Amino acid sequence: MEGGSTTTGAETIEIQPPNQIFILSGQSNMAGRGGVVKDHHHHNRWVWDKIVPPECAPNSSILRLSADLRWEEAREPLHADIDTGKVCGVGPGMAFANAVRNRLETTESAVIGLVPCASGGTAIKEWARGSHLYETMVKRTEESRKCGGEIKAVLWYQGESDVLDIHDAESYGSNMDRLIKNLRHDLNLPSLPIIQVAIASGGGYIDKVREAQLGLKLSNVVCVDAKGLPLKPDNLHLTTEAQVQLGLSLAQAYLSNFC
Repeated sequence: MEGGSTTTGAETIEIQPPNQIFILSGQSNMAGRGGVVKDHHHHNRWVWDKIVPPECAPNSSILRLSADLRWEEAREPLHADIDTGKVCGVGPGMAFANAVRNRLETTESAVIGLVPCASGGTAIKEWARGSHLYETMVKRTEESRKCGGEIKAVLWYQGESDVLDIHDAESYGSNMDRLIKNLRHDLNLPSLPIIQVAIASGGGYIDKVREAQLGLKLSNVVCVDAKGLPLKPDNLHLTTEAQVQLGLSLAQAYLSNFC
């Protein structure tokens, strides 16, 4: 894959392909529901309020891989053409990318590529090898590095859909372990860094899922805890403010452990 171009009026701007690539995957809190509210005119419809915090502002050195596998300048909502079943808003990806780039720009010319893959309402068994979600994530990841960039890490935020059933909750750790090993094998990246988020909401057997997430014993896997971050009135999804905080925490985890 080569760099693309963006047309602004009569001007065409060539896009330099990314040299540092991050995969964004999981379910709705990774896809982003920050700022998604009920439409004042149609109360049975949800809309994004289009409020973009400064930490999530677009930058010409931060790109995203679109649904049709083109690099373009990244902007919120990152998952708009990926998680198409629901209305997407602010997630942690842009705050993460801006924080990483701000730290690295003094030492290297970093062009960051984000590969959104998350899908709302999905349980971890739906991400098993051979599933549509898993194979699409692998395909998009493989496509993203054809430009010569390096896959730096996978950011994973998922688990709220695994808290309702005791069997799902108790098997979460083994399923996550298998997912990471399969992904590393299929991408031929045996040491691929994984930064997972310990979920903050969901009820049910949430403690069992969190215990598995916080206790996963694999090399190059770190966990960022979302517990305590502000939730929307649905008590499930992170607010825009919380997504910014999470993005900054994910960036700190990456920079501290893998740079």
